[in-house]
Amino acid sequence: MKLCWLLLIPALACAQFHRAEQDREIRYWLEDPSTHQFRISHEFTITRAGQKSAHSFVRKGSTVNADAKMYNLDTGEPLPTKNVSGKSVNALGYYPTPTEDDSVVVQGDLPKPVGEGESVRIRCVESYTDAAGYYIKDGELVWSRTLGRPLNSVTLPAGWMLTKLNSPAIVTVDADGRVTLRFTNPRNDNLTVTISAKKR
Repeated sequence: MKLCWLLLIPALACAQFHRAEQDREIRYWLEDPSTHQFRISHEFTITRAGQKSAHSFVRKGSTVNADAKMYNLDTGEPLPTKNVSGKSVNALGYYPTPTEDDSVVVQGDLPKPVGEGESVRIRCVESYTDAAGYYIKDGELVWSRTLGRPLNSVTLPAGWMLTKLNSPAIVTVDADGRVTLRFTNPRNDNLTVTISAKKR
């Protein structure tokens, strides 16, 4: 089957970003496809004075598992983390664009509000279940998702090999022998990615 390979690496992939701008990358680790689950890790910086909590907005169609956790990377401390409604987040007034009231948002509560001129670096680690976007078809796993960040890494489950890909990517193997795909999207719109793989 035909594979798409990235032949040229845009400068964006190698650029060094200021700490406050390092919200450009997200990593996915696919679990066994029979579970429809995958883990996500991403980081961002809060700079709004007075803000008391950090938020990760769950995409419609995905269900976030109860093990979601946020960390203050400046101190290494885990934050009290819970799921809240989009309506409650909108009421805080932190974000210029409101989310849907009935959406689910992961919230990490800070030990104190962000001070004037200060920032807090947050890491969010989540597990999602998405039966519509991650499943088995004809003996192969299929993972289909729109990627909105410039840098996106997806690691296949252990023991699975790539068979088909609809978008260019850098394909590598990590220290545990798991196939990892790195997608770079320098455009302002989302990148729609569909990955197929089979057991070795």
